Amino acid sequence: MTIDAYTHRLRPVWFFLMWSLTMFALVHQGLVQAAGYRELQTRRPDLFHPDSGFRTARQRAPTPDDIPPPAQPIDVEQAAALLAKGALAIDVFGALQSRYDELDGTWLVGKPRSSIPGAHWLPETGRGVLTSTMQDYLKANLKRLTKGNRTRPIVVFCVSDCWMSWNAAQRIAQLGYRAVFWFALGTDGWMESGRTLVPITPIPVKVE
Repeated sequence: MTIDAYTHRLRPVWFFLMWSLTMFALVHQGLVQAAGYRELQTRRPDLFHPDSGFRTARQRAPTPDDIPPPAQPIDVEQAAALLAKGALAIDVFGALQSRYDELDGTWLVGKPRSSIPGAHWLPETGRGVLTSTMQDYLKANLKRLTKGNRTRPIVVFCVSDCWMSWNAAQRIAQLGYRAVFWFALGTDGWMESGRTLVPITPIPVKVE
């Protein structure tokens, strides 16, 4: 096969790869709208819980640009403004193998994590389905951190392309918190905007 023939055969593949990379960059920058969650649920119902609508599979994948109310989507500037005014920052990034030590409640973390300054890390609370232990863990810590004030603004995040923050924001709103904001770009977007991340450790699970 000549070089020209080989190049001709590869050309469609090259154009497809370039188009895919361009579209990904445009969506990430907000220049092209991503598919809404209803469209994604209709297209791939196998990835969502049939009753709650939460994402239950492939949590690390491009997220939609919207979220069911009353939770509200926000960008990095809006997140920064809310946090500067005293909003509570909840990081729901996952833990190693989704596990905690059943003896003392400490989470098994694969590697150190850096997060938004002042954030509180509640791992695994954004899974599509929670055990009763994790439900209680989320409820108890939200009550403690907000001091029972359900009107305090809460910014929920993970990393970019992470459905766990999408799930968790809705779950927290369903618990009666009336000012829940979903920061989809998470720590990736925070860092890319030139802001600082700091080391964080997850809040232990209360065990008896």
